[in-house]
Amino acid sequence: MTKANDSIDRPLAGIVIMLIGIAAFAVMDATIKWLTADYPVPQVVALRSWFGLPLLFLLAMREGGLPALRTQRPLVHVGRYGLVMLLSLSFFWALSAMKLVDAITIAFAAPIIITALSVPLLREAVGMRRWIAIGVGFCGVLIMLRPGIGVFQWAALAALGSALVYALLMVTTRVFRSTESTAALMLYPQLGMSLSGILMVNFFWVTPTMQDMALFALAGFFGSIGVMCLTHAFRLAPVAAIAPFEYTALLWATLLGFLIWGELPDGITLAGASIVIASGLYIIYRETRKAQPASPRLPSLSPDDLGQ
Repeated sequence: MTKANDSIDRPLAGIVIMLIGIAAFAVMDATIKWLTADYPVPQVVALRSWFGLPLLFLLAMREGGLPALRTQRPLVHVGRYGLVMLLSLSFFWALSAMKLVDAITIAFAAPIIITALSVPLLREAVGMRRWIAIGVGFCGVLIMLRPGIGVFQWAALAALGSALVYALLMVTTRVFRSTESTAALMLYPQLGMSLSGILMVNFFWVTPTMQDMALFALAGFFGSIGVMCLTHAFRLAPVAAIAPFEYTALLWATLLGFLIWGELPDGITLAGASIVIASGLYIIYRETRKAQPASPRLPSLSPDDLGQ
C-alpha cells in the first residue's frame, strides 16, 4: 500500500479488517486451549511460534523489507523477546486451566494497565477522569478474580499477569517506535521465540498426531493473520473508530467456548467484564479526545499478536 493511500482514513474498511483479526485471534486461542489439554504449554508455545513465523516474516517484508529490520537497539529486542515469552507461557497456561471466555475477559484489563503505566514509565499526563476510569476498571478485574470466595485460581492471576506483560510490551512499542520499525518490533521477538522453542522441545515434548499437528499449524496461521489484520486496520482508521471492536473477542470466546466445551460465562464474570469494558472504552474516548485533531493510529500488538 502506498503512503498516499495510507494517509486517507477508511474507517469502514478498518472496522471490517479489525473484526476479521479479532475473530482470527479467538480461533487461535480456542485452538491453543484445545491443544494444551494434551501437550505441555512450552511445546505449544514453541510449535505455534514455528508455524506463525513464516507469515510474520512476509508481513515484515511488506512493512519495509530487510532495511526495516536494521536495529539501533538490539538489547531492546532481547528484552521484548523475554516479555513475549513470559506473555505466551502465562496466557497459554491460563487458557489451559480456565474457561476460554474467563481468560480472555481478564486480559481485557490490558488497556487500563497501559494507561496506568504511562504515568511512571512514559511521563504522560493522566487526568482525574481517566484515573477514576482506571480505578473502576480494576474493581471490575477484582470482581472477575473474586478473591476470598473459594473460586479464586492461580490461572486467573496468570491471565492478569499476561495483561500486565502485554501492557509493558505496548509501552516499549511507544518508547522505541522512533528508532525501531514496526517490522523489527514485531518480528524479532517472534524469531527469538522460534529459536528458543528448539531448546524447549528437548525438555517438553509429546509427539503430536497428524491431526494435532494440523491444529498447531492452524493456531500459527490464525495468529499471524490476526497480526496482519490489526496492523492494517490501525493504518486505515483512527484508534477511536476501531479499538472498541477489540471487545468483540468476548462474543467469539463465549460462542467458541460453548460450542466446543459447553462453557458459558457466569453472572459474576459478565458483571466484571462489563465494568472493565466500559472503563476501557472511556479511556479510549479520553485518549482520542486528548490527541485531537491529530487522530493518531497506534501500532496494535495484542496478547495474541506477539506471544501467540
